Amino acid sequence: MSLKYVDEFRDSNLAKGLIKRIRAMSHKPLRLMEVCGTHTMSIFRHGIRTVLPENISLLTGPGCPVCVTAQKDIDAFIELAGRDDVILATFGDLMKVPGSHSSLSLEKAQGADVRIVYSAFDAIGLATQNPQKEVVFCAVGFETTIPTIAASILACQEQGVTNFSVYSANKLTPPALAALMQTDGVQVDGFILPGHVSVITGTDAYRPVFETYLTPSVIAGFEPVDILSAIERLVVQNENQSPALENGYTRAVSEQGNIKAQQVMHQVFEPCTATWRGIGDIPDSGMGLRPEYHGFDAARRFGIEMPDVPEPKGCACGEILMGLKTPESCALYKKKCTPMTPVGPCMVSSEGACAAFYKYSV
Repeated sequence: MSLKYVDEFRDSNLAKGLIKRIRAMSHKPLRLMEVCGTHTMSIFRHGIRTVLPENISLLTGPGCPVCVTAQKDIDAFIELAGRDDVILATFGDLMKVPGSHSSLSLEKAQGADVRIVYSAFDAIGLATQNPQKEVVFCAVGFETTIPTIAASILACQEQGVTNFSVYSANKLTPPALAALMQTDGVQVDGFILPGHVSVITGTDAYRPVFETYLTPSVIAGFEPVDILSAIERLVVQNENQSPALENGYTRAVSEQGNIKAQQVMHQVFEPCTATWRGIGDIPDSGMGLRPEYHGFDAARRFGIEMPDVPEPKGCACGEILMGLKTPESCALYKKKCTPMTPVGPCMVSSEGACAAFYKYSV
């Protein structure tokens, strides 16, 4: 028997054991929130919801960076794309997200120079290849991607690239968790904390939020066994009334995290108030460029200051991101809002809750 099949057999037996223990131990109704969009997709892909007892509900949280990007920031990207002197560089997930009156996909179809890239360094390549144009990178991400964006700005500074700038819609995870716990109607009995983000932040980043709200919390990897193990730990914490902050992803996450990545991130960016779709303004939850790097700030360079605008009428994306609704409870789901005709970003992003429900739900 090959090692591959040995591993699959072992993981299958581990998963079966975890499911059996969860069913045996769990007696009270629990609302557990997976914060990360990658967890959401893994949970659906592997059918984890279907094997849990009925008293455990899994909620999707504000862990999809495209989904939590405010409507006004989407409108800012679209306005920048409409400028003749700009090449707009973006991740592919942003292309079809509807703004107030258009989308990047529609702008590109009408002649705007919008390029899909896989990193901020790809955007720097566009800047060096097109010195007559201004290249703007749509910076949408959490702690996982912010250090790379910071490093790209440092590289531009070192290389003397002057036609590159960043529109920062970057966000930090722990402040959003605190804001959720302060929101009326939000009921979370446990957090499945993100793996990728935690590799950078370390376990320590969540400690202030945990110590304030004492919500059971477990950092998890992305394999089915990782997620089921996190759920088992959360069940134990709730049943024993012993809330804890646990690291269930020790093969990748340490207490302190990636110190070098944190240093680069904080060298270039500093915390600022950011607007989260559905949640609103959260102090110190965004990452804006420090004054010494304002020359790379696209909002300042082009005088972009967008007004707050409401979410699309009838779209429940904001409430879904807070665990207040599920996609099926949105009046637009599978009707006006589909992957081909999305109304909100939760149906667009590869990590969006509505996209996951649409793809994997019967």
